[in-house]
Amino acid sequence: MHTNPIMIPGVAGWVSVTLPALGRPAITVNGMPAQRLRGSDFLLPGAAGAPVLVKLKTGLAEPFPSILTVDATYRTGPPLPGYLKALALLPILFIPLGGVLFGAVFAVPAIIANLRVSRSPLSALGKLAAIAAIDLGAILAIISVIIALATLVE
Repeated sequence: MHTNPIMIPGVAGWVSVTLPALGRPAITVNGMPAQRLRGSDFLLPGAAGAPVLVKLKTGLAEPFPSILTVDATYRTGPPLPGYLKALALLPILFIPLGGVLFGAVFAVPAIIANLRVSRSPLSALGKLAAIAAIDLGAILAIISVIIALATLVE
């Protein structure tokens, strides 16, 4: 998935971020991949010929990363309302509920799915319904596994 292209002063072209389902996001300029230096630092082609150093900043509950330059911060997508951020990260609380192993097995995919939904073009109400359904499904899966294991142990 690519974010909407944005114009950053001093960069020679439209800048967008590629957001893979898993892995590190990457920056493209006019559809061409930018040079990654280390970690989240990138060199973008400059309009004046000199490359522009930027940093890609991702947040745990932010569906879209921000691009940091020396002068400013550029958002690559709309911000997520606070209640959706909280609901998207709710599966973190499942880890102690089902134990580290079972809780994490269901919580991590639920968080990844929630962040994918939060990047989607759905309305806020649609995102709320989808994220709530994912969270409910994860809770029911954890409870089902706990009950199944409890009956096996008896």
